[in-house]
Amino acid sequence: MNNFLVKYQNMMGKINYAIFLATVVLLPLPQVFARHAWIAWLITWILEMRFLKKENINPWKKMLPFLLFGAWYIWKLISGLWSKDLEAYHWFVERYMTFGLLIPVGIWGVNSQYNWKQICRALVIGCIISAFFYPITLYWINHANIPLEEFGELPRQEFSLTFFTETISYIKHRLFLCSIMMTGIMAILYIRQDICDKYGRKLGWTMICLGIFIMSLLILATGSRASILSGAGLITVALLYKLPIRKIRYQIAFIVFAAAIGCFALAQHPRMNEENLKQELRTNVISKEKNPRLNIWRIALENRSEYSAYGIGAGQSFGYLQLKYRKHQIYHYRQLNAHNQYLEEWIEIGIPGMIFFILAWMSILYCATDKGRKTATLLVTLYGLNMLTDCMFGRFDGIALWATFMILILLQSDTQCHQQASGDAQ
Repeated sequence: MNNFLVKYQNMMGKINYAIFLATVVLLPLPQVFARHAWIAWLITWILEMRFLKKENINPWKKMLPFLLFGAWYIWKLISGLWSKDLEAYHWFVERYMTFGLLIPVGIWGVNSQYNWKQICRALVIGCIISAFFYPITLYWINHANIPLEEFGELPRQEFSLTFFTETISYIKHRLFLCSIMMTGIMAILYIRQDICDKYGRKLGWTMICLGIFIMSLLILATGSRASILSGAGLITVALLYKLPIRKIRYQIAFIVFAAAIGCFALAQHPRMNEENLKQELRTNVISKEKNPRLNIWRIALENRSEYSAYGIGAGQSFGYLQLKYRKHQIYHYRQLNAHNQYLEEWIEIGIPGMIFFILAWMSILYCATDKGRKTATLLVTLYGLNMLTDCMFGRFDGIALWATFMILILLQSDTQCHQQASGDAQ
C-alpha cells in the first residue's frame, strides 16, 4: 500500500508541476487561459496529498507570508457580516479565493521536482510568445470582417502604435501585461549564466539582449505610464541591491541614464501627447472626464470617517464609489474601481485591516533568504508602486502573478538551504 502511495504521489507530482509550468507560460496571455490552468494546478496539488507527511511541513518563517495573506483574506471574509451588497461580496470571495487556498501550499510546500530556473525559462517563453501574439491578434481583429463582440466596438483604422495602445486592454489589461513582462525580464537575467553555458557567451548574450528588447518593446507599446515608471523603480532597486561601494559612481550614472531614457520614452509616447493632458499640465486643472484616478481619490477621501474604523465590507468599495459619483454627477455611467489597492483596502476593511495588509507584504522580505530575498524585494517594489495607481488584485492576473512570485521565492530560498546543507555535509 505504501509503495502504491509513493508511486501515485510521484506521478501526481509530475502532473502538478507540468500544469504549473503551463500556467506560467500562459500567464502573459489572456487571463481566461491561465485561470483554468491555475484551477487545475490547485486540484492536482491537493490530489498529490503532500499534507499526509509531517516532514513536508515548512519552517514557520517560510510559511509566515502565506499565513498572513490568508489571515487577511479571512478578515475580509468576516467583513461580510457588515457588507450590504451580498452579491458583490460573493464575487469578491470567489475572486480572492487563491489567498485562502494557498495557505496549505505555504505550510506543506511543493514537491522536489519544482525547479525555479525551469520556471524562469517557462515565464520567458510565455513572454516572448505573447510579444508576438498581441500585435498579430489586434492586427487580425482590426481587419476582420466579422463582429467580435467580446472585444467591444473596436474602431476600424490603420494599424499603428496609437491603435495598439488604445485597444490592447480589450484583450489584456496593459498594467498586468507589463508587470508580467517585467517579471519575464527579471527571469531571463536570473538564468543568464545557464543560457551562456549552453549556447556560448557571445550567442547567449545575444539571445538575452534580444529577449529583453522584445519584452521592453511590448511594455513601451502598451502605453502603460504606471508600468514604465514602476519599471524604472525596478531597475533602480536591482542595481542598488547589495551595491558595491567601489562601483557606486558607475551604478548611479547608469540609473540616471535609465531614468532619462524612461522619461524620454514616456514623454514621446502617443498617450502622453494628448492635447487635453498637455493643457492640464500647463494650467494645473484636472479634467473631470480625462483624469479619473485623481478624481476618484479625491471623492473617496471626502468622508473618511465612514470607513476608517473597520471598513464597509469586502467587495463594497465599487458600490460605495458609484454613490459618490452620482452625488458629484460624474462617472456614474462608468464602472470604475478605486484605482488604488491601498485605498480599496482602507474603504473595505478600514485602517487596521490596511495596516495588516501592508504587514503581510513586509513579511515577504523578512522571511525570504539570499536570492529569494532579492526576488521578494523586486516583488514588493513592483506591486507597491503599481498598487498606488490601480487595484493589482482587481483581476485574476494580479493574483496569479503574486502566487507565482511567492512560489518562486519559496523555491529560491529552499535551493539556498539545500546548498548550505550540502556544503556542511562535505
